[in-house]
This record gives sequence, structure tokens and C-alpha cells, in this order.
Amino acid sequence: MDIKWFDDYLTLVECGNFTRAAERRFVTQPAFSRRIKSLENWLGVELIDRNAYPLKLTQLGTEYVDPIRKLLIDIYGIRTDMRESSNRGERIVVSTQHSLSVSFCPKWYEMIVPFLGKNSIRINASNLYDSLDIFLAKQSEFLLCYSTPDIFPQLARENLRQLKLGHEQLIPVTAINDNGEPQYKVENTHILPMVGYPPQSFFGDMIQRECLPSTSNTLNYDVIYETALTEGVKTMVLQGVGMAWLPAGIIEKELQEGSLILMDDLPKVDLQVMLYAHKTSKTQSLTDFWELLTNMNKDELKRSE
Repeated sequence: MDIKWFDDYLTLVECGNFTRAAERRFVTQPAFSRRIKSLENWLGVELIDRNAYPLKLTQLGTEYVDPIRKLLIDIYGIRTDMRESSNRGERIVVSTQHSLSVSFCPKWYEMIVPFLGKNSIRINASNLYDSLDIFLAKQSEFLLCYSTPDIFPQLARENLRQLKLGHEQLIPVTAINDNGEPQYKVENTHILPMVGYPPQSFFGDMIQRECLPSTSNTLNYDVIYETALTEGVKTMVLQGVGMAWLPAGIIEKELQEGSLILMDDLPKVDLQVMLYAHKTSKTQSLTDFWELLTNMNKDELKRSE
């Protein structure tokens, strides 16, 4: 059982519509519907009357809205109390995507560690949608994520502040065969084996929207292997299973060594690495830390000009 299923259900009750609730929870509607169904399966009861339109709750679904809401308040309250009791000194919690925890966070940590002082930092790595949930619920102070101009307008809120830390590209790559040539070439085939991401994931959705349509008239993609983890995708590409789109930051070494090669005839996607924070900080030290990051970023921009 996943506790976020209860949050999903309360959001659905509040919105009265699967589409709006899915948008509020930063997931696709099919993924949101599956989560509600998973909650019903775990409880062993139906919460939604699927024969009614517009949306209607079952009798049990209505009766247990308030108890579920109280349960979540109690659970989150207990967690907050336990964390505050166990923390020694102040800890900065950053929610981020798995891929950024591998490619960006180590270098970023080296840059900021001299300025952390008595603070410690904890990186919570998960998929983007869970990271968003954690951050917007104020269970972490910062959200570090990839961003493009047309995604997540929900983060453009007055109570949030943002800082661009860098940029990244999602690039198409293939392994090298025994002859030192690309394992897969666009000009040699009409069907290209691919290692892909789940369609509802951040990279999966982006590739479906930004990459595949531009070659759909001349090329088909056969998804041989699928995983949400970029490290898993990289491993399978290196084994020659298929080509894939990967963040350039996690394959710098492989590109330099020549074990992976860029497929120039396929599209790339420009990404920004963004850091978000709540404007109302829990402590003065968090406010000071944000100001430090802002000043460091300004200095970095000046050096790059």
C-alpha cells in the first residue's frame, strides 16, 4: 500500500473529476485512475461508482472521507514529530529525480559543501511526480528537477521561488559494435530497436512528444526494453539492446571513451536544471542558504559570459 493513494483519493473527492485531480497530482489520467483502483484493491471495497456520471462516490467512499483525512493528518504529524526528534542540527532535504541524483548532485554537492556550515543535506531521489508530491507537501525544502518551458505550469506559483542551476540535453545514442561502428544507424533501417521509458514517466512522455513525431514518417521504433531508471537504460544500450535517449550528463564518460556515440540524425531535447524552494522557509538558515545559492549562481553566470 502506498500512502499517496489516500492523498489521491482526497484530491479526487475535492475536484470531483478524474482529469482535474490527475492534473493536481501531476500525473496522467490513466496513471491516476490506476492509483485509485490500487487503493480500492488494497481496501477490498469500491470507493467510486463507475456506473454513474458525473463522478459519484459509493456509500463507503462517502462515509470514510473524513476518517481518511484525519488518518493522513495523524500520519504526517507523527512523521514530523519523529523527524524533529531525531534530527541533530539542521538538515536540508532536497527532492530530486533519480537521473539528477547521479549526474548533477555529486558535482553540485562539491560546490556547496564549503558553505553548508553545521547543516547536513539529504537527497531524496525518486521519480519526478513523487518528488513533486513530496516538495509541494512541504516534506522537503527544495525540489531539484529537469524542466522545459512547457511543463509543470503548476510550479509557477507566487509562494514558490526558482533558480536555474544549469542546462542539459536529452540526446539519442547507440553503442559501438565489434567493428567500432555504431550498433544502430537510421539510414540502414525503417525499424529502430529502442530502450525506452514508461510512457507516463517524465522522459517517456517527453520523448513521445518531442522526439518520435519528427521521424514518424520515415522511421518506426521497436521498444525492446523499458525501465524508468536512466542508469538501467544506459546499461541496456551499452549491451547493444537498442538505441535510447539519455541525459548527456550521465554518459559523459561513455561518450569520451567512445563506447556510446551520438546519433546526429535524430532530434535532441534541451532541458533546464531548476531548483525550487518555498518562499516561507522554516528557519533563517534556509533563507540564508537560498541567498547563497542565488549569489553563487550569479557568479557562475558571469564566468560563463
